Amino acid sequence: MKNYINIFLLIVFPVLLLSQTSEEIYNSGQELIKSAKYNDAEKILTDYIALCPDSSKGYCDRGTTRLMLKKFEDAINDFNKAIILDSLNYRAFSGRGTTFLLTNNDSLAKADIAKALELNPKDVITLSSYATLQFRDGYVKDAFKSISECININPEYAESYRTRATFFYFIGDTTAALIDLNIAIVYAPNDVNMYNTRGAIYREMQRYSDAIADFNKALEIQPDNAEAYCRRGVSNLYIGNYDNAIEDIEKGISIEPSLEPLVKKYLDEAKEKKGK
Repeated sequence: MKNYINIFLLIVFPVLLLSQTSEEIYNSGQELIKSAKYNDAEKILTDYIALCPDSSKGYCDRGTTRLMLKKFEDAINDFNKAIILDSLNYRAFSGRGTTFLLTNNDSLAKADIAKALELNPKDVITLSSYATLQFRDGYVKDAFKSISECININPEYAESYRTRATFFYFIGDTTAALIDLNIAIVYAPNDVNMYNTRGAIYREMQRYSDAIADFNKALEIQPDNAEAYCRRGVSNLYIGNYDNAIEDIEKGISIEPSLEPLVKKYLDEAKEKKGK
């Protein structure tokens, strides 16, 4: 009888324990996403999905982490699964739409973003993606109107400011772009995308020391951020630090080989100038 009880406890107790902690695991993943620790969040949410394989929100949030990590195919697979499990999950449509947007599948992006807005017209993440689509299609005034609506709905959502900053940059207003990015960093001080974007604008303004400081900050937050390495490398090239430029760009490419076509000319230039 005692052996039977022990076997029963071995089978049942872990199940009870896991069911009690599954939401804690999910919440841990949420906190990691908020802190922009996407690699860690992906792992935690994978654990959560193992415990709750029918959780639409689990797949949706893991899709979000994979989107931020530029694992676009994996992200789409997760958002697909989330939608299958819950056809009213507007965040999954929004996330998939944003993924399609970033991979230049505009027709699919528009369909998903429209569906997400139908389900939740006030979702700032979806509205931000919608504004980006408008801007890319040449509807600049409409894009500014949409992104300003995002900020009105949620003044503390940093990504809206970053998106509007890119709009300002592309129309030549770097002052307004920097103001928005400074605000964004106040609300998201641990988001590497904020520093990478502001650093890129500083670099275009030839404020190379400021640019390098932002890329350093991005790498402090996320030491394996390939984009920050490559961007810092280009800045080092422009100020004549060719050894650092080569080291940074090669490091970025080793982490994310897909960046090579975008930065190869800078790497070649750094090597050529170093050799002279």
